[in-house]
Amino acid sequence: MSTEIKGLLQKINFIETDMDLHKQILFSIPSAEKKQIETIVSKIADQKQQIKRLRQQIKNADEDEYNRIIAIEKAAQIFRQIAKDKKFVQVNTLNESGVCFITFNDGTRLDCLVKAKEENGNWTVLTLEGETKEYPKGLIQ
Repeated sequence: MSTEIKGLLQKINFIETDMDLHKQILFSIPSAEKKQIETIVSKIADQKQQIKRLRQQIKNADEDEYNRIIAIEKAAQIFRQIAKDKKFVQVNTLNESGVCFITFNDGTRLDCLVKAKEENGNWTVLTLEGETKEYPKGLIQ
């Protein structure tokens, strides 16, 4: 990933964090404070547009990388949805430890962004390619 793309992603991450804070502020404003609510809603709308423009810059700079980012975001949504119904006893992320993989019984290794082990021993994995996969405990070492 190029330095330019990394910089754009960092900007997006910063704006998303700021937007989350503004959403929390919005929920804490008394409903009678219409002007303040309008100001915060306008700020959130502006931030969404900033993110949209930054994403377009990524797409213009490297469409393949953009498509990979979109695939990972969609897979992360699927992973979060799956996680709502499962009890994970172990979760490891590439960001957290710098290493994330599972090893199959045949010795092959699958590098991943996130791996999570359920109470029953099954695994849910978010791959580097942006896929969410589930594996029964019998396949993983």
